[in-house]
Amino acid sequence: MPDARGSSEEGRTPGLRPRRLVDEAQRNGGPREPGGLAALRRRCKELASAAWAAVRPDRRRTTGYIALCSVGALVGTSVVVGSGSAGAVPDLADIGAWLTSSRTGEAAHANGLTGDVDGKVKLPGMGDHPVSISQDGKTVLVLDEKTGKLVRIDPSQLTVEQSARYGAGLQLVSGGRYTYLVDPVEARVQRIDPVRTTPLGAPVDLGKGPLGKAVADPKGTLWVPVPGKGKVVPFPHGRKAPGIKVAGRSSKAATLLMTLADGRPVVTDTKGGTVTLLERTGRGMRFKLPGSVAEEPSGSVLVPAATAGDVVPVLARKSGRMALVNTRTGSLLTASLGSSDHRYGTPQVLGSKVYVPDRSNGTLKVYDTEAAAITEPVEVTGRPGKLSLFVRDGLLWVNDADNATAVVINSSGHVNRVHKYDTRAPSGRTPREKDRTGDGDGRDPARDPLPETPSRPGRDDTHADTDPPARKPEGGGRGGGPTPGKKSPPSDDAEDEPAEPRPPGVPQVESGAGSVRVSFAPSSGTKPTGYRLKGAPAGARVVPGKVGPDGPFTFEVRGGSCDKQYRFTVVAEFAGGRTAESGRSGPARPCVAPGRPQQVTEAFPQGGKGIDLSWRAPANAGEGTTYTVTGGGADTDGSTRNTGARLRNLTNFRTYTLTVAARNAAGSGGSAVKQVDLSNPQRTKVHNNVDDGEEVGIRSQPSTTGGTRLGHVPSGQTPALTVICQTTGTKETHDTYGWQSDKWDRIEWNGRTAYISDLWVYATKAEQNSYNPEVWRCH
Repeated sequence: MPDARGSSEEGRTPGLRPRRLVDEAQRNGGPREPGGLAALRRRCKELASAAWAAVRPDRRRTTGYIALCSVGALVGTSVVVGSGSAGAVPDLADIGAWLTSSRTGEAAHANGLTGDVDGKVKLPGMGDHPVSISQDGKTVLVLDEKTGKLVRIDPSQLTVEQSARYGAGLQLVSGGRYTYLVDPVEARVQRIDPVRTTPLGAPVDLGKGPLGKAVADPKGTLWVPVPGKGKVVPFPHGRKAPGIKVAGRSSKAATLLMTLADGRPVVTDTKGGTVTLLERTGRGMRFKLPGSVAEEPSGSVLVPAATAGDVVPVLARKSGRMALVNTRTGSLLTASLGSSDHRYGTPQVLGSKVYVPDRSNGTLKVYDTEAAAITEPVEVTGRPGKLSLFVRDGLLWVNDADNATAVVINSSGHVNRVHKYDTRAPSGRTPREKDRTGDGDGRDPARDPLPETPSRPGRDDTHADTDPPARKPEGGGRGGGPTPGKKSPPSDDAEDEPAEPRPPGVPQVESGAGSVRVSFAPSSGTKPTGYRLKGAPAGARVVPGKVGPDGPFTFEVRGGSCDKQYRFTVVAEFAGGRTAESGRSGPARPCVAPGRPQQVTEAFPQGGKGIDLSWRAPANAGEGTTYTVTGGGADTDGSTRNTGARLRNLTNFRTYTLTVAARNAAGSGGSAVKQVDLSNPQRTKVHNNVDDGEEVGIRSQPSTTGGTRLGHVPSGQTPALTVICQTTGTKETHDTYGWQSDKWDRIEWNGRTAYISDLWVYATKAEQNSYNPEVWRCH
């Protein structure tokens, strides 16, 4: 089936799967016939056989000729309608994404492997308006942020099927099988049907706004930040749950930024300088941001709405400082993009590279964490504009809704250009619509005509261009560090005068358990004799003491205090005693936030009314780690450096939910929750039941005069019992030994609560022995 992308199966663009209107090759191994002629030949033979069967019985040749002519006409119609590009609607690439174009009022679907546009949809009435698009699974929704019009795209037909109109300024959020519209001003959340685009139930009021930007995780839980309350409110299964406190009292005016890190909700408190993982039951691990990021003015800290991995980039766009928080390991990497007049946008991570949009010139600044340096930028549009970035199917998509061009970048850094205005791409209109309009120009009167395709002078933007865009070299940050591996050409008088020493790149620092890893880009030009590190704390060990001229360009600083942040510079040493020093790194601590305490166990003091907890230190716990225990009410020991805590003045025979959390100066780990039943049912057995022919009675009350007899223990038998607690009742006398006691034991007996005199259980505190544990007094 020939089309613009290839005329055979082997030559078809990868990822594009045209819908078959004709059969595949014959299953009997015969040769393939082009254009589906095999299928047509079989159909003709069937129709001809049927017509000839109708002719032969009575030899009515006229009828047979008419039937055969009908067969010929049907075959001819099949050739015209059923083959060729006019009758084929291609499937969209499985690895692809939808990109909006405000100038044309369209949404274009691009193949992620090639950048080719394989489908376009006209968005009626949405031209020149800011729109947001949700492409969760097979449901594609587009919201006009100015008018509040919401439409659903049918990818199979490349048409708009359903639409509804809501208020302006809403946020469209989808995840799992759930779709929501969030009104940040009115602080309301409305769940909608993603297929019909109609409301589901009444809107939920979250109180006073404004709200932060919400996200929905893969299970469909909506996470809505409410900065005025310092909380994030989850909506599991579409229903509001209690809010989770994420900001302290001093952070009431905080800006709460939500991110999905590998599908897990994470909130960044820009004023409090923290990044916190969220769970259904509350807060998880919390990480402290370096001071250079946390001290940024409100509104100048940028965090993406979703990342493909565990690393969350936090960018202070004015200073160019950036923190990369690994939400699983707790490590924190600090790097510098360099301060400049460029207008940075929200960063995104793909592999070892961090891509930062530069809205002042339509390019991406690329920071390579492995090289610890800024590499060559990626040109997207080459002109000022708002670039939006997102990762989908392991690819980075970059789009400017006001421009004809977008790009898609794979994990190795290869760039494919996407020409959204490509007029060859299939859309909901087919050539046969020309016959239905009746005006002969192929336009559908129910749709607005497409605007003319703008193009740059001297270039045809309608043709796909899969070559990587031109890149421009760029220096390595504020310290003047260049791109690794790049050398400056020698000057004409290089032999007469030594080249000026050039400093290394600004170091990037990564915190670890008890150490800091410092990486840097080497000096360009004249090769130094080696590199040394400055800024290590007193008493710390720097490994190696000196880095050679050929690397590896990394130091490890072992030691220092977790309560302090350290900054480093790298000094390049040259022949003749000359040196060149890099710019200062961002701050880093020689520690990471500890993990969750492990193996929490409980024990009880004599008589109960307290709990003794113990646990194993979490991963990455070093000096300075403290633990807090909450949930025990009054008289808890609170914060402790020990891996144990004593809780007192509690009430016996109650269940307590206790939370143990670890923290240090770098942040707090996940909490270990332990439910403790403060009661001590003990397995014991009947004792002192002499075989004297006297039964031991089981009573409904601790008395032989009141209540009823529920059963008995036969003489001489010593069955096992579960004793719940001990109380006082009527005084009894042992039949054989003459002992007396008013102590009765509450026991479980045949599924009921009953009482037995302690003379035959022997569980009184004053009479403890090796075979009877203590039984507490009944409350």
